[in-house]
Amino acid sequence: MSETSDAVDPHERQRRRSLITIGVVLLGLFFAFWYAWSYYQAETEAAAARPPAATCAPFDPKAVRAEDTTVNVYNASSRQGLAASVSKSLTERGFVIGKVANDPTERKAPAVAEVRHGPAGVAQAKLLQSTLPKGTVLFADKRKGATVDVALGAKYTGLAPAATASGLPTCPAPSAS
Repeated sequence: MSETSDAVDPHERQRRRSLITIGVVLLGLFFAFWYAWSYYQAETEAAAARPPAATCAPFDPKAVRAEDTTVNVYNASSRQGLAASVSKSLTERGFVIGKVANDPTERKAPAVAEVRHGPAGVAQAKLLQSTLPKGTVLFADKRKGATVDVALGAKYTGLAPAATASGLPTCPAPSAS
């Protein structure tokens, strides 16, 4: 027996190493692709299971709306036309405007604004206060009904930005069919 028949050809050995290396690399690529694909599928299934984002806040029949709120707008400052311009802005926000005049009370003029309301108008007063600038105060009196008054002071600057608690418009009331 000769030595050459028992020895492995160096070219054969290099070829085997190359095939094994290529096989390991391909196997690694396969598992990497499989992992990425399963991750993608899990994310796609999770997204499909999530409900769509809301386009409006749920309708609440007990919630006070601007359309249901009557506001008397009074100018308690020396600025001409303040009550008229604020009443126009409140109308654009959906409020129902009652009287527009100079403040008929003997109360001290508020710095920014004062929302006056009776026991039945607490929710309407808070809604109106949320549309007025910072510094607006509430004042409870003994009036009957839900009508509210707003007295505008010398430091009144303008309405606050309009927004709901969720930042979404309220969905319309369900129709009775």
